[in-house]
Amino acid sequence: MPLLDIRNLSIDINTSQGKLRIVDKASLAINEGSIHAFIGESGSGKSLIAKVILGIHEDNWIVTADRMYLGTTDLTLLSKSERRKIMGNEISMIFQHPKSYLDPTKKIYYQVKEALTNTSIIERLMHTKKYNKKSATRQRIKELFHRVGIQNDVTIMSSYPHELSEGICQKIMIAMAIGNNPRILIADEPTTAMDAETQAQIFRLLYKLNQLHKMTILLMSNNFASIRDISDHITLIYSGQTVESGTYKQITKNPLHPYTQAMIKTIVAFDEGVEHKSLLYTLPGNLPSSSEIPIGCRLGPRCPIAQKKCVEDPEQVNYKGHLIRCHFIKLEQSKYANTPKYK
Repeated sequence: MPLLDIRNLSIDINTSQGKLRIVDKASLAINEGSIHAFIGESGSGKSLIAKVILGIHEDNWIVTADRMYLGTTDLTLLSKSERRKIMGNEISMIFQHPKSYLDPTKKIYYQVKEALTNTSIIERLMHTKKYNKKSATRQRIKELFHRVGIQNDVTIMSSYPHELSEGICQKIMIAMAIGNNPRILIADEPTTAMDAETQAQIFRLLYKLNQLHKMTILLMSNNFASIRDISDHITLIYSGQTVESGTYKQITKNPLHPYTQAMIKTIVAFDEGVEHKSLLYTLPGNLPSSSEIPIGCRLGPRCPIAQKKCVEDPEQVNYKGHLIRCHFIKLEQSKYANTPKYK
């Protein structure tokens, strides 16, 4: 049973132009203790789905789902106050652009302290190591900083966000997110606008948290190449529709959906040699805006194998856990050639 199980999630937004379906029957199943990559171009709806999971979406959003469970808890039945109780304790999230989420008027120590709502962890430190509450809190923050790779903890705790680099601020956000030992951590494009070295550090940190502490991570990104190799499972989303989902091996070795195949083609294999000034592969066209979403398969206008049937909404089919949403899957070219499809 998945730790987070979402089936046919749809998000409609009331606008001056009428009701717009931004997310259309998206499905996501995250196994406990795994890193699940959620990949799609910017504007595909990844952050919207994350906000719905956390329950921090806008009041004018109409959210429907056949199933949205965290373990045995039905998230669709929780009130706002009940949902707030699981935020930070059961589910935590780290956002892109960390400095915009840290209070510029408060020192880091007080901001991290405020995020530590699970008092049982502090009380355990007080009991086992004879700390008072203040010293136990400071010790807990030091432990979190060391876990995320921050060594000069005393200096960082007494600093303001503007005095620190973007990479350090993101590590602080991760420390705040894991401070209450949540069951699942959602990372929404955590390396946006960071240099390559800092990006690699953040990804190594998330991988280490998963491997050493068995933390379940939903890792959202628009860069297939940067996160595919640290992920156990991969789901691709295009314009609010999840188009393909499977294990790392299924997606990378046997991609079936045209969008997945296009994303893989964009990866540059420098070890194979790249001709000087050669053109890199790109999928023609652009992601449709929310007011110009095509009917049926939303990839249709950009799809290299699109046909008339694509104006109809394709159903999701399941081939031994490999989920695909396309009318024209070339099964004869895949390992599922003789496998009957089932939902």
